[in-house]
Amino acid sequence: MLGITGTMQLHAQTLFTIGNLYYQINADGVSATLVGPVDITEVAGELSIPSTISYDGNDYPVTRIGNNAFISSGRLTGSLTIPNTVTYIGENAFLACSGLTELHLGNSLDTIGPAAFYGCKGFTGSLTLPNSVRVIGIAAFYGCTGFDGSLTFGDGLKRIENAAFYKCSGFTSLNISNAVTTIGTSAFWGCYGLSGSLTIPNSVTKIEPNAFRNCSGFTDTLTLGSGLDSIGGETFCNCSGFTEVVSLATEPPVFSFEDVFKGFNCTKLTVPCGRIAAYENSEWHDYFATIIDDCSNIPELDEEMATVYPNPTNGTLRVEAENMEGLSIYNMLGEKLFEALTSGNCFEYDFSPHERGVYIVRIQTEKGMVTKRVVME
Repeated sequence: MLGITGTMQLHAQTLFTIGNLYYQINADGVSATLVGPVDITEVAGELSIPSTISYDGNDYPVTRIGNNAFISSGRLTGSLTIPNTVTYIGENAFLACSGLTELHLGNSLDTIGPAAFYGCKGFTGSLTLPNSVRVIGIAAFYGCTGFDGSLTFGDGLKRIENAAFYKCSGFTSLNISNAVTTIGTSAFWGCYGLSGSLTIPNSVTKIEPNAFRNCSGFTDTLTLGSGLDSIGGETFCNCSGFTEVVSLATEPPVFSFEDVFKGFNCTKLTVPCGRIAAYENSEWHDYFATIIDDCSNIPELDEEMATVYPNPTNGTLRVEAENMEGLSIYNMLGEKLFEALTSGNCFEYDFSPHERGVYIVRIQTEKGMVTKRVVME
């Protein structure tokens, strides 16, 4: 007689049918894969994947949907329900199943394989990926143009893979979770239905080339998070609808290739307080004619936290404050005349080139901002 291990191996190799679907026991011997239909022409209407099947006197949770399982099953229509037991949807599993109109994903799903829903143009409404999803394969939802609501990512996803939502033109808003670190090449190319604002969370360190190319529907602010290190070529090419761009990164993210903001109408960029010079001396200045900084979130400290002398002055002004990080000087019209990054507890500035009058000196420290008035004699 076969031992327990031998029985498990035998079952794992056996293809069997329940109804009009093929199944196979997984190598673990305690779960099953839905392999696909016995006859593709007999698979029609709505599809609800069973959470458990019975075979040879035992019950097995269905944890996987196999590669190519329902590829080009054109007679599937209506809703597709993936139960909470399924953790893996295989490559090309529902490719070109364009008759499906609703997608319900279970809350244990870990992996959506490459091209799993490629060309499923009939899906409508919004799409929310459960927190359990860690992997979305290349071109997973490529060309799924029917969605007409929001696209929301759960907290388990680290990377949005290449071409994952390529030409998914129906989505109207995009919500990227604070877990995502990388947005892949062409991930949202041609999603021109996206509108309003777009926020790249602080967790994202890299946006690869063409990620948002031809997403022309945005009509408000593009906010780039503080953790962003690099942006690929033509990432925001032809995204002409943005009215404001805000970068929260202290160091200007580098451009890995050219034409990052090609075809971009907005020419005004807001950067962190005291970082104008850094952005002006980078490739960002090629796209944004006006670069301003936002100091509204920097707490204003008591004037006694910094000392400037001599005041009045007719030459060198000495500035002293604990742990200085930056210094900027304005005239009374609010025009910035000077800006520099600083370190340490003192800094000297030569006022002699300026005309007589009153000037504003703003001193940024690690604790906040101090504002001083200085008279030039």
